[in-house]
Amino acid sequence: MTKYGKEIENRNFNLYIDSLKNKTYKLLPLREEKLQWEKHLETILIEISGFNSITLNQQVKIISVLSKLEALKDLEDFQTYRKTIFESLNILEELKRGE
Repeated sequence: MTKYGKEIENRNFNLYIDSLKNKTYKLLPLREEKLQWEKHLETILIEISGFNSITLNQQVKIISVLSKLEALKDLEDFQTYRKTIFESLNILEELKRGE
């Protein structure tokens, strides 16, 4: 149930999670190619934070994803950066609902 009193169908919810995963994965090549990964990261953080608000903070795992992605800002080691992104992707996958 959302804060607007509407239920998000499982299929649509899962499609949205896939969209978030794709946006998160895109952080890897952006940083490797020394492009504006920080701006893209900030956009993702804003979107996930809004999603958490809309779903009435029901997703405890979202806090973990937000925390991991926020930490990317301070990571200099690319291997740790990469590992953290894949951990975030796994947590997002765990959020999916049965269809």
